[in-house]
Amino acid sequence: MHERRLVAASFDVLGQATGAVDWFRNQGTDPDAILIAAVPPGEKPRAPQRGDNRRTDLRWIVALDLDAAPVAYRQAADTLQREGGALMAELPARLWADVEGPDAPSATEGSANGGR
Repeated sequence: MHERRLVAASFDVLGQATGAVDWFRNQGTDPDAILIAAVPPGEKPRAPQRGDNRRTDLRWIVALDLDAAPVAYRQAADTLQREGGALMAELPARLWADVEGPDAPSATEGSANGGR
């Protein structure tokens, strides 16, 4: 199992999060290299669910696997911030596995800055 080098940001508004995702996809990024997680108040991140797009109490995390994306760390970080995200210095433990399932590769432990 490989460890993922991630860059991630937290968004208060879904539209800003999807703006970042759209930009990455327009650069040819494989969907499997992008993680989108919903964060209900007081709970751990989870996969988006039906109806989440209408909820205003959710926070959103967009994470990009730098080893699988055609963009470098700086460009990815700049994009996440330009779209309204706050870069995350650390990710919740097991974020990728909690959202994508137990067989998903894990993130580099505690790192959301691409291993920098």
